[in-house]
Amino acid sequence: MKNLVSIFAGHDASVSFWNAETNKYYTIEIERLVKKRYFRLHVDNSPEYQMEILKQCRDIAEEEWGIKDDYEAVLICSDGYIEVDPRQIFNTNTVQTVAMHHHTHAAAAFYMSPFSQALIVSYDGGGDDGHFNIFAGSQEGLKLLEKIPSDFGGGYLLAGSMIKEVAECSRSQLALAGKMMGLCAYGSVIEAHLDPFKDFFFDRDYRRLAERTKLNLKNLDNPWDNPLENWNFESKGGYDIAATAQAAFEYALFGVLDRYDPNVPIILTGGCGLNVLVNEKIKCLYDRPVYVPPNPHDGGLSLGHLFLYKKPDHQVNITYSGLPLLDRNKLQSYIDEYGARKVNKIEIAQLIKGGKILGLVYGDSEVGPRALGNRSIVCDPNIADMKDILNSKVKFREWYRPFAPFCKKEEAYKYFESRNFDNLEYMSYAPLVKKEYREKLPSITHADNTARLQTVTKESHSGFYEILTHFGEISETNVLLNTSFNIRGYPILSTIEDALYALNNTEMDYVVIEDYLFSKKVK
Repeated sequence: MKNLVSIFAGHDASVSFWNAETNKYYTIEIERLVKKRYFRLHVDNSPEYQMEILKQCRDIAEEEWGIKDDYEAVLICSDGYIEVDPRQIFNTNTVQTVAMHHHTHAAAAFYMSPFSQALIVSYDGGGDDGHFNIFAGSQEGLKLLEKIPSDFGGGYLLAGSMIKEVAECSRSQLALAGKMMGLCAYGSVIEAHLDPFKDFFFDRDYRRLAERTKLNLKNLDNPWDNPLENWNFESKGGYDIAATAQAAFEYALFGVLDRYDPNVPIILTGGCGLNVLVNEKIKCLYDRPVYVPPNPHDGGLSLGHLFLYKKPDHQVNITYSGLPLLDRNKLQSYIDEYGARKVNKIEIAQLIKGGKILGLVYGDSEVGPRALGNRSIVCDPNIADMKDILNSKVKFREWYRPFAPFCKKEEAYKYFESRNFDNLEYMSYAPLVKKEYREKLPSITHADNTARLQTVTKESHSGFYEILTHFGEISETNVLLNTSFNIRGYPILSTIEDALYALNNTEMDYVVIEDYLFSKKVK
């Protein structure tokens, strides 16, 4: 078999590759290539621009991963069409549409999971096969068990659009979910509104929600037309709506899960798989393993199509098989320009302990929407005002947005409370911070005392592990803060130029690029 390439052209567009010679997989999230969040390859762009982007992806695959321009087939996701014929770009005569939206989500998650069988929940704002599908995964493949007529993802976004602090600064409705998830910790559940909101996730009846809650909702006739214009609740009122919608979302999902075999592992995928609060509760409520892939969002669809076309013969690990630094050939010139010097992990740990904020750039980027060490900003979470500094002077984002900790997997039990600490490599869960550490780790302890934890091992990320080893020798707590290396409105960076721009235009102190320490440019 020759090489394979798969294209998803909807929002969070991506191109994934399979190298026939090495049996390895790679994914390019196009938003990082073009520096536009939630980028859609189709509709919004001319055919000429679509061709240009696909050619860039092909060239990166050949130059960086040794995937020659000789493909068996180009796979096109069924709900993310493109307006150009990619066969000439990838030197093949075959174009094939493989599967439906949720089938593809399920495949991407299952074949990256450690399970030989599982109950797979794929739910989001919708695709060409609905919004909520449940599959059984086994060695024989995937079997659809149920299509549920609900829109958990759309309902969650629309709930977020009601709230001023969530909606007014959003550039895309796709940004609403993460913001609301952060804000809900500041509110209280309105018990009388739980059932109306729970039903709303199934029936999408906005007018009925208004009638049952007596809330003054906007745009009753067509709230889905422009959700970003819906908000009219703020401060405590808005916080309570966020908390209520989150609780209703959780109860609605539990009601679905309770119908199925309690003896098999659970896999959560689709955009709603990024809801760390419900993921943690499922892990704690259901006595069985739970897995969430690093890329449950639509950016993982191109990879899922590869798996469906050619079933993997091993558990696939694609965590750090993303976009390389596009200008890494200029690294030496930047080293010379900035007078950068080599630095080891001991010194990095010392700088962090000294209160410095560092950007870290290593190798190929992480796959998925969360930084996991190769494109990260790190600092000491023991510093009380570090969260506010990061939000206001580095990330330039809303005050209520939380930050994630990372620690060694074998030490996680010291600082956090959870049923277990398996499958926490991708910031997919939000365990409680132990009471005795909430004041000691203020910058990663959210208002509800949770933290979106990433655990690391020597095998999962040797660099992070080594930094933690040295930090633990000089600090009372061996936990560090990790957030994505980007600034508001932009995706995770893909160039040295962008890393140095962030260094010089924010309150970051240093950037480390492939073990070279860069200081701010003297003006």
